[in-house]
Amino acid sequence: MTLEPQRQPGTYALVLLSDAIQTLEIGRLGTLTTELGHYLYIGSAFGPGGVAARVSRHSRRDKPLHWHMDYLRSALQLNEVWYTLDKERRECSWCDVLAAMKTSSVPLSGFGSSDCTSGCKSHLHFFPSLPSVATFRRRVRSECPD
Repeated sequence: MTLEPQRQPGTYALVLLSDAIQTLEIGRLGTLTTELGHYLYIGSAFGPGGVAARVSRHSRRDKPLHWHMDYLRSALQLNEVWYTLDKERRECSWCDVLAAMKTSSVPLSGFGSSDCTSGCKSHLHFFPSLPSVATFRRRVRSECPD
């Protein structure tokens, strides 16, 4: 039996737009003051429902605040989702690719990476201007050829 692609496990990037400067409490992690620009959050979905279920949850604003992303998502607009469907956890390698981009910065250490065992500083990156998905894809393929 073949699963529908959207219900398969994978890694995703949420592309969020900040069109206002706001100060947000991100649970117990701390305070984040947003800048004008784009935030990219890297996550993975290996539970029931795969990428579709996780992205569906992140798409809703009306939900209990549990994950770091829930707090950020309540204030920022979700514009795009970039994803891959496979059984490899690619969060950390995708974060490495984003961190290496010229205009990337980490807005809040530990965001989305509290359970990361690879030493990622954060799974959230800020860009004043959005990098293209083509550039991101090319760099991921170069850095992570598998």
